[in-house]
Amino acid sequence: MKKTVFSLGVATLGLVALFILYGIYINRTSDSHIETMLRTRAVRLSGHEVRYRDIHPEISIDYAVLRTAGQADAIAQVDGTIEEMYVTQGQEVEPGQKLCKIRNDGIELELARAETGIAKANVAYRHAKGAVEKYSWLVSRDSISKGELENARTQMQAAKAELDASRIVKQQLEQQQRLQVVTSPLAGTVLVMYRQAGNFVSKGSPVLMVTDFRKKMFLTTQLDDAKVKNLAPLDGEFTFHMDLFNMTEKALDTAITAAFDENTAFDVRIRSVSPPVEMQAPKRTVLFEIDNEKGIMEFGIYMHVLVRRKAASRVLAVPLYALVGREKTGVYVRDENSRLALRKVETGVFDAGFMEVKGLREGDIVITSSVEGLDVGDRIDVFMEEED
Repeated sequence: MKKTVFSLGVATLGLVALFILYGIYINRTSDSHIETMLRTRAVRLSGHEVRYRDIHPEISIDYAVLRTAGQADAIAQVDGTIEEMYVTQGQEVEPGQKLCKIRNDGIELELARAETGIAKANVAYRHAKGAVEKYSWLVSRDSISKGELENARTQMQAAKAELDASRIVKQQLEQQQRLQVVTSPLAGTVLVMYRQAGNFVSKGSPVLMVTDFRKKMFLTTQLDDAKVKNLAPLDGEFTFHMDLFNMTEKALDTAITAAFDENTAFDVRIRSVSPPVEMQAPKRTVLFEIDNEKGIMEFGIYMHVLVRRKAASRVLAVPLYALVGREKTGVYVRDENSRLALRKVETGVFDAGFMEVKGLREGDIVITSSVEGLDVGDRIDVFMEEED
């Protein structure tokens, strides 16, 4: 009996040992299988094919203040109160056109006095002239001395001088009277009205501003060196794009006659760059001259404008968002073994969507989705993005 019990115990222990050994085998086999799956699994990422593209290099300007070259104030030439305004803000005017009339009662009073003075001086002159004629006749008859005649001539000259002086005063006052009407200094649009009817103005103070923005507009802005060089050659032809709805401040209260959007192209050229591109500088001040011959561009402040080169560059390019690193000089690619690899590239010209790169080959696949959590060398499966 004891022998039987001992045999059953040994058999039980043997079975337990077998179960334990089998469990260890299963665990090791599973771990090995999982490790094999992890090593061979492919993470799915988005990618883009590297190929040659026609790029129109462009730059964006976040904040643009457009101004004109033809701009002048209409200045009051006399003191007084604005009696009448002949124009309104936004109105087109021609050189010399009447803008407003200033009333100065003092000028009118002085002019009346000058006319009275002329009348008196004229009477005195005629009287002195008559005396000279009379004395000349008497001298010829030896009725009076020549000295009396000379005195009469002297009085006549004095009367003539007084008459001439009175006439000059009147001419000056008439000139001031004409200056009560303020006229336009140039052809253009009434941009700002500093004063209104009923306001007092002093001589030399501005009344209105007239500007001509129907031919040329100008933009002076500071740009990063990379943006300036992206437009090279700087003597080329460019287009200027902006959206009326991105205007943040208008110079005119009235609406313009023709609307435009970001697809409306205005011809533009670069007038100057300072410092010149031959000199090393992180930023440069650029003066753009914009053609506004149609007169649809409005004077004011705009957000998010674009300057684009007309001539295209045929270059090997990748999407801008494929570039990585602080300096944007690297891209992740799928290598020949379908594994994640990092490539250093040299960048060139760019537009709104693509950047020229050197260091890749046509047909390479760059990664455009996030690679967070992955390491270089991990197996990847790339889903190709559709292009617009």
